[in-house]
Amino acid sequence: MAKPKIVAIDDEVEFIDMLQNYFVPRGYDIEVALRGAKGIELVKEKKPNVVLIDLKMPGIDGDEALTLIKTINPPPKIIFITAYDDGGKTKTRLLKMGAYAYLDKPISSLKKLEELVNTAAQA
Repeated sequence: MAKPKIVAIDDEVEFIDMLQNYFVPRGYDIEVALRGAKGIELVKEKKPNVVLIDLKMPGIDGDEALTLIKTINPPPKIIFITAYDDGGKTKTRLLKMGAYAYLDKPISSLKKLEELVNTAAQA
């Protein structure tokens, strides 16, 4: 089975680098963007299976990006990865809006993230 195509959108360069350093050697096609607008362009152009996205970013934030990405056909699965914590209210809202999953930063296991990416791509 082919590895899922991934677009990662996060304004933290270190986090983006960590994702690339993990997924690329494992054979994944991962495109990255440091801004929401650029990430949405990549999603439209690359048609990924899965989008990994931060919630709080300058310009287009994760909420707005989710709404815009859901209009792309076919819509990719969206996994939020964020350090934002408001007691679960945002997590519940984003999942109701159509996000596939919501993870907290720092990521405890990149292997578990990889498993989630694969599961999402097959869903």
